Amino acid sequence: MARVGLVVVLMLLSGVTGCLSDQVNECPEEDCFPLTSDMLNEILSDKDSFNVIDYANYYDRLSIETTSSSTLQGQFGEIYWGVSKDDNKELRSISTRVTIGSYTSNNEVIDGGHITNIRVGSVWFEGRDANPEYIDPFAEFAILSLQGQTDNIPPFGFDTTTISDLEWRITGDEDSRQQVATSSNSTHSIVIELRGTPPMIMAIETYSGEEEQFVLTVRFGDDVDLQVNQGMTRAPIGFNPHREPTDFGEISVWAGEVPDNLVSEAFPEEIEIRGLSSNDEEATTMASLRMDSNYSNVTASDGAWWEFQWDDRDADDLVSAGDLYAVRTNATGDPSIAAFDLWADSWTGGPLASI
Repeated sequence: MARVGLVVVLMLLSGVTGCLSDQVNECPEEDCFPLTSDMLNEILSDKDSFNVIDYANYYDRLSIETTSSSTLQGQFGEIYWGVSKDDNKELRSISTRVTIGSYTSNNEVIDGGHITNIRVGSVWFEGRDANPEYIDPFAEFAILSLQGQTDNIPPFGFDTTTISDLEWRITGDEDSRQQVATSSNSTHSIVIELRGTPPMIMAIETYSGEEEQFVLTVRFGDDVDLQVNQGMTRAPIGFNPHREPTDFGEISVWAGEVPDNLVSEAFPEEIEIRGLSSNDEEATTMASLRMDSNYSNVTASDGAWWEFQWDDRDADDLVSAGDLYAVRTNATGDPSIAAFDLWADSWTGGPLASI
């Protein structure tokens, strides 16, 4: 129950994405540096004073990170989001880290081109996308939010009107045009960083003792450097047909489709579906179909036949979401199927993936 409660608290801390707007804050007066408390409150009273879409439209290179943490019944939990983009390179990065007690899940994907990089924990892999399509990640998340798909959306929105009536202590560095404002209300200590002329919000931090913390930071321009690397261990395509067969008398049948969440397509000549004969120690490939062949019927060395069919349903000449596969065999024992990625020289999933 403590874990469930902690997750609920973290979700409440995460908030929602911001509203869509085209405006960028104008300085309320001629001389913005340093801001007075009243001038800052006037900026914060505008519900669009911090608007992610405005920032994404304004900056070609942008990175926004948030960390929401909470301690409930002595158990620590944290959710981290990092989203970056480089419109000129047509690259984007989306990273997440979730910590609950001693458990941590930490992943990142850099994509947008034919070569992708995937990080699992601290280990990087090289991936590929046969049909890359660059989409501004901030615009994509905003669209998903407007569609009501609030699950797995970073908490990049912050309603500044809720802190627009406080007494602020503001310091600044005139050379860098950086200003830092601090204040508190009945529940939280608050820190805001602003930069530039007119001043734009670059960081928001809220603290409620040691129990709850929320930190949001913005970087742009030369502070954002996205790139992809090659020569690392290759990651297989995310299509795993392994499942239990349906039996029709002495015939075992597997059938299904490539899932909708396959975001990186592959060329069909790079992927095989293999029919396997298993025992307690290993699985042996008895027959296979390379997906650019569409159909085959093979008699294996043990006399059993294997029939394979692949349907490129959208006719895009790629292994992509919605494509269909079917495998039939009269093999006895414990037959199974799996997909093998020839490009990555690796099984795509199932019990063989760790062999």
